[in-house]
Amino acid sequence: MSSSIVGIEDPPGRKVDSVGICPGHRLPFSRRPRRHSWRSGSGRLPRLPDAACTSVYHKLLIVLNRGMLSVMKRIPAHFRHNFLVLLTDYVFFGVAYAFLNPNTVLPSFARTLTDLEPLIGMVPTVMAAGWLLPQLGAAAWFGKASRKKPYLLRAIYTGRPVYFLLAFLIWAGLPRYRSLMLVVFLAGLLYFNVLDGIASVAWFDLLAATIPMEHRGRLAGIAQFLSGVLSIGVGGLVGMILSSPSLPYPHNYALLFLASGLALLPSTIALTLLKEPAPPENTVPPQEVRSKSSDFLQQLRGVWREDRNFRRLVFTRWLVGLFGLSLPFYILHAREVVGLPQAMTGWFVSAQMVGGIAASIGLGWMSTRIGPRPVIWIGALNALLSPLIALLVHLYPAGWALYIYPLVYFCFGITNNTWMLGAFNYLLEMAPEESRPLFVGLYNTLGGLLIPVSLVGGAILRATSYPFLFLLTALGVALGLWVSLGLQDSRRKSAP
Repeated sequence: MSSSIVGIEDPPGRKVDSVGICPGHRLPFSRRPRRHSWRSGSGRLPRLPDAACTSVYHKLLIVLNRGMLSVMKRIPAHFRHNFLVLLTDYVFFGVAYAFLNPNTVLPSFARTLTDLEPLIGMVPTVMAAGWLLPQLGAAAWFGKASRKKPYLLRAIYTGRPVYFLLAFLIWAGLPRYRSLMLVVFLAGLLYFNVLDGIASVAWFDLLAATIPMEHRGRLAGIAQFLSGVLSIGVGGLVGMILSSPSLPYPHNYALLFLASGLALLPSTIALTLLKEPAPPENTVPPQEVRSKSSDFLQQLRGVWREDRNFRRLVFTRWLVGLFGLSLPFYILHAREVVGLPQAMTGWFVSAQMVGGIAASIGLGWMSTRIGPRPVIWIGALNALLSPLIALLVHLYPAGWALYIYPLVYFCFGITNNTWMLGAFNYLLEMAPEESRPLFVGLYNTLGGLLIPVSLVGGAILRATSYPFLFLLTALGVALGLWVSLGLQDSRRKSAP
């Protein structure tokens, strides 16, 4: 760091120490005097005299330089490159998600293959099981490895092409055999999400290693905003494809699977270009990873017993996650009970994306400036509003249901985007750096208790009614919101 940063020369009469720091006031100076780089009305500003060391101007320079030094120390190598790479990955993964929205498009496709609500509830159940359950094993497998990127690439290269296979099978007419297509459909979703879950353990560790804490909220906010804007258009396109007479069933759904697979290609290319930082000296060599993992279960028990705040975060996830009881059935309720047209499926996707955009604009800033804890609260509140709005429409049906029902998905869009801005950012901030894969894997695997929640919701719906299901969902989420209020401030805890 030299005087070119502040634009002043070495003060006369003061010695400069071996690292170019003036011992009198610890302000970085260059060994070679340079003229001031700023202009004033009388030409170049004069160099700073020794007597000015106590001036407000000089104190301000000291503060600015210390801030610059601090920021430079916190920013990893290739920060801008990796920021853009992860931004691209995040945006296009969100676009692919919008083409095959698991809360609207996939349950609608499953409905064409079965009339049983519990089997329709298997769609989010299979996706959650595939994504959550392998993560603890993945953390034990490569959590201590010095390089995480090879594991990430193996998983995405192997798992993502399955959408092209499903698109081909659907286009070829396999849905004529409904039971067989349902099995292949659920197996394909399981396969994709198992490998994506394994990849996510490495992805979160790479995110934390390449993007400093104070920039993660900005990354997630920008990415969710961009993907949300693109996904609004995708939602309209989904509605057109599903209702177009030139694309009869099942070709309309085959086209959606194909579009989702194509949207994942830029995401895959971006992750391939990610530059992983050099591993610290104390990391375990790859050949020793498995031998060093013999005490893995003991480490898990230690995290759960000793970290009370981690337990509260997990209980918050379990209770707020009960919104999944009703999630796959809003679309069926809207079409079969309220009587909304099939084209509204696309509008629901767009409403969810608008909610995500609203969350990314405000909550991205909040997560960066204030911290992820209030973001968790806002996400839980919106998860509570979704079943309450659906219950209101059911109890008081009217023509305005066409306009108010999209709010169910708008609120869910906010909730969905707060998982990254809130809970996962909170987890990355509270977890010790050397144990980050362990915390991520344990947190997501414990979330696996929510795997059967949509299946249970389908059974409850078949045995009772929509109002009972919506009310039960709201009560569980409300309890989760109350538990989340006791979370500690993760930044105050991690401050030195």
